[in-house]
Amino acid sequence: MAVKEVHLLQDGYLELDMGMLVYMKTPYYGVKYMAALKPLLVRTDSENVVIDTGISPLPESLAKHVRYTKKRDIVGSLSEFGLVPDDISIVINTHLHMDHCGNNRLFRKARHYVQRQELSYAGNPDRWMRGGYVRDFFDGLEFEQTDGDCDITSGISVIETPGHTPGHQSVVIQAGGKQIVYMGDACPLMENLERRDVTGIMYDPKSELASIDRLRSVGGDYIASHDLLQMKYDFVVVS
Repeated sequence: MAVKEVHLLQDGYLELDMGMLVYMKTPYYGVKYMAALKPLLVRTDSENVVIDTGISPLPESLAKHVRYTKKRDIVGSLSEFGLVPDDISIVINTHLHMDHCGNNRLFRKARHYVQRQELSYAGNPDRWMRGGYVRDFFDGLEFEQTDGDCDITSGISVIETPGHTPGHQSVVIQAGGKQIVYMGDACPLMENLERRDVTGIMYDPKSELASIDRLRSVGGDYIASHDLLQMKYDFVVVS
């Protein structure tokens, strides 16, 4: 069994202050950035895998504080590859923030994977981290809980990259002689990776920097979860 195709999907754009994406960069504070929400589709010989699922309508108490727009959503994006949500057999969440697991419930036939520590923390986060989690998006879902680095299926593995959240994981894909690294919010922008700049939202800065350095050492083609410039790139691999 081998990875055959890798495609960027789209689930709209989330308006963020740039200071939330790159910490302590003074010119960025107050600058609005329409962060791309771009799940990843990975197709193997026998599995259709989605990494992160974007965002869905927020509770009223939160909706007035969070702005996002969708001209294309994850369902429409999947349809371009002849797929519907029930065709997805595996969902991997890098973490459980609202913009990364918002559509998990659409994938009723999939096995859902998240780090054990992330699932535990998301249910009872610290006060300064509480705003990122919407329990309705993951509460009651059955998750396969990963513990550290592990293989998910042939050609797809996860590695621990904590810091942004306690149980953050990134995904490493082997396909067609290439290695593709989906970084989630360990590095929401390529700038985080290239300049070793930690994010503006994080649980632990030391762990976050260590995770950036780990990702830098992995090597390959990197996908930063919110980077707008990467929307023009084609990560399709056919092996």
